[in-house]
Amino acid sequence: MPPCAQEEFTGVKKDHKKPLITLEQLHEHTKPDDLWIAIEGKVYDLSKWAISHPGGEHLLLNMAGQDASGVYRAFHTAHGSGFKADKLLKYLPHVADLICPPESALQKDFRKLRQQVDRDGLYNTSVPYYAVLFSWLALLFGTAVYLTVNATDATSTAVSMSVLALFFQQAAFVGHDSAHNGITHHRNTDIMIGMVVGPLLTGISTAWWKRSHNAHHVVTNSVSHDPDIQHVPFFAITMDLFKKGGFWSYYHRRFFHFDAAAKFLLSYQHILYYPVMSFARWNLYVQSWLLLLDFKTKTDFRMFEIGCLLTFWVGLSHVVSFLPTWQLRVMWLVGSHMLAGILHVQI
Repeated sequence: MPPCAQEEFTGVKKDHKKPLITLEQLHEHTKPDDLWIAIEGKVYDLSKWAISHPGGEHLLLNMAGQDASGVYRAFHTAHGSGFKADKLLKYLPHVADLICPPESALQKDFRKLRQQVDRDGLYNTSVPYYAVLFSWLALLFGTAVYLTVNATDATSTAVSMSVLALFFQQAAFVGHDSAHNGITHHRNTDIMIGMVVGPLLTGISTAWWKRSHNAHHVVTNSVSHDPDIQHVPFFAITMDLFKKGGFWSYYHRRFFHFDAAAKFLLSYQHILYYPVMSFARWNLYVQSWLLLLDFKTKTDFRMFEIGCLLTFWVGLSHVVSFLPTWQLRVMWLVGSHMLAGILHVQI
């Protein structure tokens, strides 16, 4: 059975003097101090380098002992970091070549589709589109602040909080694009754009979003690895989450217990779904701070992002202070976040 290399992707010729291993043998190397990953037929020992991975060590641990060719190409594209990543691969320990079956028809079709999308320039940034989008966000933000500062009663407060909720929703999609390096395709530039629409103006950490969302894309719907489905005790989308009394989350690094409280709440998740989503945004604030204050976890521009979050909360408090009564302030805070929660229902 031949090694599964596709040399036209990396431009790196295989070293056929390397030992050939099977997928079963690759599966034996799944620990942080013994972390092997296969990329297009070449097996790399990333045990020492994983901590330096720009996307985070956790993404490599998610793929430890596996063929990560598809994930690698999805994240390191020709229009993004693909060239740099391919160049870096040449300097990482290449310890073996992988024996695997030929590509399936489905794999070939996806590879051709990806290449066609790149050739057609569908990932190229439309400057006029983003110019209009940023103008729209600026209009929403300015309008929300103006209406809030000048609100005097429940009606005007309701209007202002609705505009703010719309701003939160619209900014989230730009934050998503920047987290995927999909605006300028330059990592640090897109991170800075994300800092503006994320922690500075909406109070949600860009680092947290990238860390969580990238893990979701790498191991989509994995019970033990995907944080986007790990919502016990409130929600569960599969019986696998509690078959063994709970599950270990490699992302959160803790065990989620299926205890009496979880059993009770999950029995009514169909009723609790919308009420919980109404307050879900507050949890994102908490998750943002938990990551940024966890100095054991590597994040980019940590102190700068903390400064952005502090600026957001000072600014938010100042704007809220213009409302004439505490009742209107509570209404504005709770109402704007409940309306913004429509986004959480959507995604």
